[in-house]
Formats: sequence, structure tokens, C-alpha cells
Amino acid sequence: MSQKVRIDGVKHAGASVFLGVDHCGNPCWTRNPERIMVWLCDGWRTRFNQRREQRQHNVPIKDENGEIVDWIKEPLGGPDVSELLSDREARLQCSWMAAVPSSILATSNRLEGTEWSAGLKRKKTAGGRVPGFKSRHRGLGFVSWYHPGGDSYNAVFQRTGRKSGVVVITGMNPKRWVKPGEKSHWRIIIHVRVSQPIRPYTSIHVDWTHRTLVFVNMPLPLPRTGNSEVGIDRGCVHTLASSDGTFMDMPKPSKVELKRLKYLQRKMARQDRVNEARGGRTAKFASKRRQRTLDEFNVLQGRIVRRRNDWIEKTTTRLARENGFVAMEDLDVQAMTRRPKPKPDPAKPGQYLHNGARAKAGLNRSILSNNWSRLMKRLDDKMDANGGNLVIVPAAYTSQTCHRCGHIAKENRDSQAAFKCVECGYEANADVNAAMNILDRALVRKTGGGIA
Repeated sequence: MSQKVRIDGVKHAGASVFLGVDHCGNPCWTRNPERIMVWLCDGWRTRFNQRREQRQHNVPIKDENGEIVDWIKEPLGGPDVSELLSDREARLQCSWMAAVPSSILATSNRLEGTEWSAGLKRKKTAGGRVPGFKSRHRGLGFVSWYHPGGDSYNAVFQRTGRKSGVVVITGMNPKRWVKPGEKSHWRIIIHVRVSQPIRPYTSIHVDWTHRTLVFVNMPLPLPRTGNSEVGIDRGCVHTLASSDGTFMDMPKPSKVELKRLKYLQRKMARQDRVNEARGGRTAKFASKRRQRTLDEFNVLQGRIVRRRNDWIEKTTTRLARENGFVAMEDLDVQAMTRRPKPKPDPAKPGQYLHNGARAKAGLNRSILSNNWSRLMKRLDDKMDANGGNLVIVPAAYTSQTCHRCGHIAKENRDSQAAFKCVECGYEANADVNAAMNILDRALVRKTGGGIA
């Protein structure tokens, strides 16, 4: 759980902040709050990348013909990467980080480990690359613990009005780098706009690029209003179908939004080709027109993603509140969205037969757009929070099994939505029938009778 607020401005109080020494060895101080915020972001990102470069990843070994013959483990920062320094050693070696608060530097360790594990899991399930380093050009930000240790506190929130408050971050310059005539302690006061009371939080996440601040709250149990038992079937036409006959559909982008996205993608492709012809691959990053097109694309895509995530959160919250027992089928989304293998034409060497790749690509887009994995993950988290039980059962033949008589046959499915048992004549919606079978299997497992 988290609370996101807007940053209205920042102010500095106390001593001048030590930013390091210049190329001539002269110490540099500043009282500019904007410059101090960028300096805090740079310090956090540097420690994050120093930890990230120690991560091991697989590197291919190629022969003279360019064929991969073996794989070796190598640090992400290269074979000659230096040993990771502690925060104290990093302060001594890099003077410009000497005054960065420990509550900010210490968060890079946990955040880096969490993001690395999440990135590898995402790569395994949905594909992609090994998580890389944080770039300054992709956004500035930092994370600070609220209670770093002992009885000390940092990033303390104080309410100043009905819809306003401040977050105070304190720091101290080292003794040898205190500006003559000043004290060592300094403060950065971040003014935020709040619309509701701030709940107890463990840390803050500052996004300086977009001028937002997020309070990371302790998870609160969801009050349960019912104790029902329900089975849920995930699909493409209806995102969720419950055993009680309820359909829940994720909001899809409109035709106007899809048309605009397609137009912007084609426009960026044309701009890329022009930039590459003029100055090579790196020229595309210097194109202001391409950047404006990319920004417009990201704004539209972000609106679609936020609308989808909002529906996921509200739907899973309602399911967790109304039900004490939820059953879902175990789906391997990675295998289901894998592209079909090519089919060589035996009569024409070097050519291939049609393998249905275009139709499979459309099915894959439909599956991924419904976010089946995220739905189950968020529902699992919320069921654990309020003491509920989410049971995952095998998905084999749940859509071909008659809920009334138990007869299994492929012919039971007349179409995507219609189910009619060829044995007893039972008729129902195919997704609802599957959800009822999923619930039955989960109840059998709950009572210790095995899997039906």
C-alpha cells in the first residue's frame, strides 16, 4: 500500500551542503534546494548501480564462426569490476557522497535486490532482458527510510494545513568538510500537497523528475464483508468468470486510442529511419521531434495501463472482501504465449509452411492484455492480508468437463461461449461451467479428498 502526493516545492535550512571537491581540489558547497535534490538523486543512483554491477549474468562464448559454444558467469559490470564497498568506504573514496544521509544510501541495497529478483521473474514469465543499470536520463529519484535504525528518524512528515504538509530530510556534513563559520547540520524541506491523512509509513520514494512523492505504508488487512466460496475462470472474451455466473471484464482501450497508438508508432519508425540515415543509430536520441512523439505515446500508453491497473486493484479487493475461499486454475502464461515453431516444407528445402503464427500472435496479445498473472498475484496478496484462502488447482479439462455429470469430451464445447454436454444434455456458459469445476476441485482438495 502507498500514498502518492504532489511536490509543491523544496526549501533548504541550516548549513550549506557539501557537494564534493572540484578538479582543482577546492570544496564545493551549496544552499540551492534544487541542486541539493539532484545531488541526493545522483548519490542514491550511484550506490544502486554499484550494487547492481556485482550481479552475475550469463555471457556467451563464441567460436571463430560466431557460434555459441558455451556460457560463463560474469558480473554485470564486467570481468574487471572492483569489489563492492560499504557505505562508509564509499563515502571516504567518493568525497561528493560524504554528506548524503545514511537513510538514503542504505535503501539502495534492499531496492536493488528486490528489483533484480522481480526483473528476473518478469524475464522468465514474459520475456525481456536482464535488468540493467539506472540511467540519469530515465528519471531522477531516491528512496529514504523513515526509521533507519535505533531511535533515529528521517524523512519525517508534518502536517501544515488542511491540504498541505512538509517532509523534512536531515543530513550532516563531515567535520573536515564543514564550511567555515557554519554548523554541520542541514535540512531539506519538501512541501507536498495532501488530500487525505497520511497513514504510518516505512519509507518515502521521491520522483524528482515528475515532482511526486510516495509514502510506502504498512499493508492493512482488508475488512471482509462475506465468507463465500467462489471459483474463477480466466479468459480472453471475459477476463474473469465466477462460478455464480458473474462476468468481470477489464476495460480495453477505445478504437480512437488504438488508432492513435498505431499512428504514433508508425511516426516514430519513420523518424528512426531518417535519423539513422543522417547520423547513425545514436542520432535518434538527439531528435527532439522523436522525443515529442515518444512522450505523447508514453502519455497515452500510461493512461491505458493506469486504467487497467485500477480495475485490477478494485476487482481483486472486492473479491477478497466478499469471499473467504477463492479457487483459480493454474495457468502457465509463458508457455501459453510462446510463438509456434516454424514448419519446414519437405518439398521445398529452405521454405516453410504456414504454422498459424499470425493467429497465435493475436491470441497471445489477448492473453497478455488481460494480465492473468497480475490478477492472481494481487488477489493472493489481498487474501493473505485478510486471512482468506486462495487455492490453485490444475487446469486440465476444466473447460471440457460437465459440471452436472462429470463427462469429459471435446465435443461438449459447441463454441467459445456455449457448453452442452453430449452425455446428459446440460447447457451452460462455458466459462461459468469451467469456474464451477475449478471450485469443485478446490473444495475436494480443501477437504483432503485429492484432486477430482
